[in-house]
Amino acid sequence: MDKPAGIALGRLVLALDQTLATLVSSPRGLDAPVATLAMVDTDDIRYGLGHAARSADLFLLVGLADEAGVEWLGGLGAHRPVAVLSKQPTPTLIGLAERLGIAVIAIDPHARWERIYNLVTRVLEAGRPATGDGESMESGSTGDLFELAAEVARRTGGLVSIEDEHAHVLAYSSAGEEADELRRLSILGREGPPEMLAWLREWGVMDAVRRSPGVVMVDARADLGLRPRRAVAIRPASVREGGPGDVPLGVIWLQERSRPPARDTDEVLVGAAAVAARVISRRRSAGSDHDERVRRLLGVGGDPVDTDHLAAELGIAPTATVTIVGLATPDGIRAGQVSALMLHASALSPLSVTVTIGDRAYVVLPGVALDDAVTWARVSVDAADRQFAVPVRAVVAGPDKISTATDLRRSIDRVLDAAEREAELIDDVTTVERSRTGVLLGEIVGLLSENPDLVDSRVVGLADLDARSGSAFTASLRAYLDHFGDVRAAAASLHVHPNTLRYRIRRIQALTGMDLDEPATRLVVALSLRVRWVPGRPPD
Repeated sequence: MDKPAGIALGRLVLALDQTLATLVSSPRGLDAPVATLAMVDTDDIRYGLGHAARSADLFLLVGLADEAGVEWLGGLGAHRPVAVLSKQPTPTLIGLAERLGIAVIAIDPHARWERIYNLVTRVLEAGRPATGDGESMESGSTGDLFELAAEVARRTGGLVSIEDEHAHVLAYSSAGEEADELRRLSILGREGPPEMLAWLREWGVMDAVRRSPGVVMVDARADLGLRPRRAVAIRPASVREGGPGDVPLGVIWLQERSRPPARDTDEVLVGAAAVAARVISRRRSAGSDHDERVRRLLGVGGDPVDTDHLAAELGIAPTATVTIVGLATPDGIRAGQVSALMLHASALSPLSVTVTIGDRAYVVLPGVALDDAVTWARVSVDAADRQFAVPVRAVVAGPDKISTATDLRRSIDRVLDAAEREAELIDDVTTVERSRTGVLLGEIVGLLSENPDLVDSRVVGLADLDARSGSAFTASLRAYLDHFGDVRAAAASLHVHPNTLRYRIRRIQALTGMDLDEPATRLVVALSLRVRWVPGRPPD
C-alpha cells in the first residue's frame, strides 16, 4: 500500500507554534513531507525496540540522555527520518542530525509528551492544503480544527484554542509573544497555578460556559497574568441548549491581544462552535469506525471478513505479516491504559493499531518479528506496573499473514482464558507456543469444573474437611504431588517442617484410602486438586 503523502515539515512546525516547538535546524529544508510518527524512549533503546520503527518520518525522543540519543541516531542505517523532536537537544545531537540530514525540533521542557504526540497526530491527520481565505467557515468546509483555529484568529484578531470536554487542547492558533500563562500552560498540557484555577472556579467560568447559549466574557486579572477572554461551548447540532443530553463537546477560547478584537468576534465564535461540533462529531464517528474495522479484522461479529479491504482501510498492506499482542488485567483494561499502549506501540510500528474487545486490549503490529513483539510486551507490562500499579498479562501470537488475524486473536484468548485458571503455569509475558502446556491443562481443568462428577470425591471430602476444621490437607497434598513426592522441597514451599508434611500425608491416606504410590491415582487426584483448590483462595 502506498505511503500517505503527509504534510510539509514547515507546515507542521507552524501548526505547533513557538509556544510548543522551535525549529533548531533543517538541513534538507522545510518541504520534506511528514506522514508517520513514532515515539522512542529509554526502554525502547535499552531493549533494542527503536530499530523496529525506522520507517517513521518523525520521532519523539522521550527522556533520552544525550549519549543514548546520539547512539540511536547513528545506528539508524539507510533510512533517515525527516525530523526528531527533543526537549533541550544538545549540540552533539544537533550536529549529528545535521550531518545525517535530519531536522531537529526543540520542544518546550514543560510540555507533556502525550500531549505532543496527540497534537502532532492531529496535524498529520489533516494532511491537506490549508483553507483559502475566501472559503466560508460557516459552510463547514474547514475540516481541520487547527485550520479552524487559525481562521477564527485571523478574522477576530485574538488567540484561539479549541478544547474538548475534559479541557484537553485539541488545536490552537499561532500565539506570537502575547499568549498569557494560562494559554501557554494549557497548550503544554499543564495546569495553571493553583491561585489562577481557584479564581476561575470561584468566578464560575466553566459553569457559565456550559449554561450559556452564547459567548461568555471573562475579565482580565492583571495580578494573575490573565488577559481578557471569551468562550463559547461546542454543542452537537442535534441538541438544544439546556435540553436533554446538553453536554458540550468542548469549548472554544479566545484570548484577547493588546489590540481590541474585531466587532463581529462573538458572531464568528458562535459560527466556529457550530463548525467545531461537526468536525469533532465526524472525528469521533471515524474513530468508532476505525475501532470497528479492527474488531472485524480480529473476528468480532462472526461475519465473513474481507481481510484485504479491512487492511487497506487501516493503512496496512494486505500482503503484510502481523504479530498480535493481547493484554489483560484482573479488573479489565481501562481507557488510560489503552492510550498508553497506543503511544508506546508506535515505537515498535508506526502502523500499529490498538483496540479493546470486552475487557482486553489487542495491539496489531504489522511487520514486527516475534522476538521484538515479546520484548515490547515485556516493556509495556513493566510500564503499566510503574504507571498504573496494575499487573498486566500479555500473550503474543504470530507473525503470520494478516488473513489469519482472527485465528491469532482466538489463540491469544485461549491462553488468557487458561491463565485465569492456571496462572502459575503461564508466564505474565508469553507466546502462544510457549504456553501450550498451561493452556491444555487449564482447558482440562475447565472441563472438569463443568463436570463435577469427574472430580475425585476424596478430594472433595478433604476440601470440605479443611473448610470445617481449618486443616491444610488439600494444600499439603497438592504441594506433595507438585514436587513429585519430594517431602523436603514440598515442605519448604509450604514453610513447614518435613516431619509435619509426612504426618499430613499419612493422615490423608488413612482418611481417604488413597494409594499415592499408584501413578493413576496421583494423576486423577492432582487434576481434581486443581479444580477444587487454587493457591491463595479458599476451597470451592
